[in-house]
Amino acid sequence: MTIPFKNFSFLIAISLICYQCQPFEADNWRQKIEGVGSLSSPLAIDLNKDGIKDIVIGGGGKEFTPIKEAVIALDGKDGSILWTTPARNQVVGSAVFQDITQDGIPDIYIGGRSAILFALDGSNGQIIWEYLTDNDSLDYYNDPNILNFYSPQLIPDINKDGVADLLTAYGGFIKATTKDLDRPPGALMVFCGQTGTILAKAFVPDGKETYCSPIVHSFNNDGQLEVIFGTGGEYIDGGLFRVPLKDIINEDISNATLLASGNGKGFIAPPLIIDVDLDGIKDVVVNSVDGRLIAINGLTNSLLWKMQLEDTYDTYTMPAPGNFVGNDNIPDFFSSFGKGPWPNTEYTVHTLVNGKNGQLVFVDTLGTFQYASPVVIDLTDDGKEDILLAINSKVKSNIAGSNMEFLGNDLVIYSGGQGTPLLLSKTKLGTNLGSTPLLTDLDNDKNLDIITAYMEDGNFFYSFKNLIIEKQEFKASSEHIHWGNYMGKNGTSVYK
Repeated sequence: MTIPFKNFSFLIAISLICYQCQPFEADNWRQKIEGVGSLSSPLAIDLNKDGIKDIVIGGGGKEFTPIKEAVIALDGKDGSILWTTPARNQVVGSAVFQDITQDGIPDIYIGGRSAILFALDGSNGQIIWEYLTDNDSLDYYNDPNILNFYSPQLIPDINKDGVADLLTAYGGFIKATTKDLDRPPGALMVFCGQTGTILAKAFVPDGKETYCSPIVHSFNNDGQLEVIFGTGGEYIDGGLFRVPLKDIINEDISNATLLASGNGKGFIAPPLIIDVDLDGIKDVVVNSVDGRLIAINGLTNSLLWKMQLEDTYDTYTMPAPGNFVGNDNIPDFFSSFGKGPWPNTEYTVHTLVNGKNGQLVFVDTLGTFQYASPVVIDLTDDGKEDILLAINSKVKSNIAGSNMEFLGNDLVIYSGGQGTPLLLSKTKLGTNLGSTPLLTDLDNDKNLDIITAYMEDGNFFYSFKNLIIEKQEFKASSEHIHWGNYMGKNGTSVYK
């Protein structure tokens, strides 16, 4: 299917207050941090024991630039900065939480470019441990052996020290160009959650690069954990694999099962673990870089179905699950794909796929390049799930008789996962490259809080300055959040 680009000047502005009769005064805040941007997605956790969840997000300047605000913690009450932690490059992963110091405050694991992997004290942002400390003898930007960390996963305590351990992917040489096809192989690494000691390192079986955050799950509900991971990228062929966690711990994953081929590209966005065929065993649903949405049987590893757009579409986003099509209980999936390979993406296509058979039931073009993933909530309390999505757009304006074009970003709603997109709030100046919105209730008042992050620069797409992190509160029930943040509840990518 070849999809024409559309003009979305007809977007309808709405306010969720319209859905409620009683007066409502939103408790909003906005924090601006100059000289920094973000490719990370915000998560919420109470760090100062005031009963209100706070916000943790990774920050970054332009690539290969040290910054003071590489990890940022904001007070959920008013958006003020609790603490920041510096780093030598961009922190691009999302956080995972565990109380390492046993002070009753969750601590933070988070990763990024140039081999950044931190365990941070949640009370003050101080480093508990890190993978590679700054060392003048290492060339963090040009050494092809120094790769990147993404979003980690907690796994059971391997070395019996009373603290859960950490699994993460290590891969992607950031100085590689589109013509550099001989790239260093990626690996899956296991770290001691308490000390950062490397417990295992297993190179991926096809010898390719890896950017995909691995997902851990017991498919047979027997406690035997397996790992789904991806290899390859925009220009490197790869695959989607399944392997027992114990094989990673034994540092040999050569017998990993290939679930799907990358068809000349790879798998970058993490897979979603969800029961598609309703047999009681969760399946694997994933977007491949080459523009496919694939569902794989979790019991047999066989293909359930696939949806592929014609022409050239790439994606870096996760699919969002919800009951959008028909009257069955089979989950359906909303996904976004970019027309043309990065960095030459022309526009973004949004799709809704019937989870029963993989059929494309809705498609729309909206916005320019972005790789923030969609989230799901019943916004209008009508029993139907809706899609909320961050997009980037080009905004035209006439100033003093001169036609000018600016970059803007929006939050849009697809009611029931399809139809005419609705604009949730006024267009914001700047871009959101890859920060998935967070749906939450910070202060437990039952009202929906939406946390977004974007870079307030209307002229440069990759400016990495003037980071805006803001909270918008709406008179909508927070109890109807179905898939509220990047990689879902607890960052496990498992839909429950």
